[in-house]
Amino acid sequence: MEIPSPLYANFSFGSICLASAVTAICFLCVLWAFRSSPGGKRSKSRPGKSDGGSSKKSCGCSCYCSAPGGSSSLACANGSAGEKYEKESMLGSSAGVEKQTGGSMMEQLVPEITTHALSYLDYPSLCRLSMTNSWMRKAANDDNAWKALYHKDFTVEQDTVTPHSGWKAYYAATKAIVNINMEFFNIIKERSLVAMGRLWLQADYVKCIHGTGELFAGYNAVMESWALAFNWGQGVAFQVRDVRARVLPDMAWVTMKVYVDMEPGPSHVTNVYEFHNGQWYLVHHHRSLMLMDGEGDHNIFG
Repeated sequence: MEIPSPLYANFSFGSICLASAVTAICFLCVLWAFRSSPGGKRSKSRPGKSDGGSSKKSCGCSCYCSAPGGSSSLACANGSAGEKYEKESMLGSSAGVEKQTGGSMMEQLVPEITTHALSYLDYPSLCRLSMTNSWMRKAANDDNAWKALYHKDFTVEQDTVTPHSGWKAYYAATKAIVNINMEFFNIIKERSLVAMGRLWLQADYVKCIHGTGELFAGYNAVMESWALAFNWGQGVAFQVRDVRARVLPDMAWVTMKVYVDMEPGPSHVTNVYEFHNGQWYLVHHHRSLMLMDGEGDHNIFG
């Protein structure tokens, strides 16, 4: 008598059909889940073009959806609008970097701050700055910067003056007069009559009044007075202070205080210059002792 096998005893045809149906459903679920995932879709290749055996993924635009090496950290912009935005962002960022690296810090300041910063420079530094580039030349030629430099180096007495050619030209003219006036006192220290003769204008109307109060008029008389002063005794030490200059197109005058060691008090000195043939010449020199406090009760006329 044959005994039936337990393996096949409990399985019928209906059980086999049920198991097959469950398996098919599971397979369909797995396939649906795979196609629903972001990386599970496969795009169709464009007709007429070969990909050379490689399966390149496309997102419907010309940008790359992933970084080199398989990294997907870079975001992908969809469509032509996204591509345009991406390009404009890259161009904008590169232009910003170029502007930041190409422009100096001074160029990014407002004009008022730039003028205030330039006011701390001296005359040689401001001239060197104007030779660096076009923007710095424009900033260094600013009239307010030269006005501030003039008041710092010379005097604030001419705050209401409006120079015809601007404060830069007025600064240069004032500096030239101050330098010539310093040369006048250097000639006195060196006791050089030849140099003093070149400084004065050879004209009949030039005048010189020394500390003694004596007046010398005319070029020859003025040179004789300086010859006597240079030949008298030894040279004396003196200091020049409080120099003030006023410059016009063809005329300038300088006032100052001179302190001589051998004299009890300082003297007021006024030098007047005229511009002839591209050079400044001395035409008037006047030196007088200053009255100290308590000296003299007479008025200004006598």
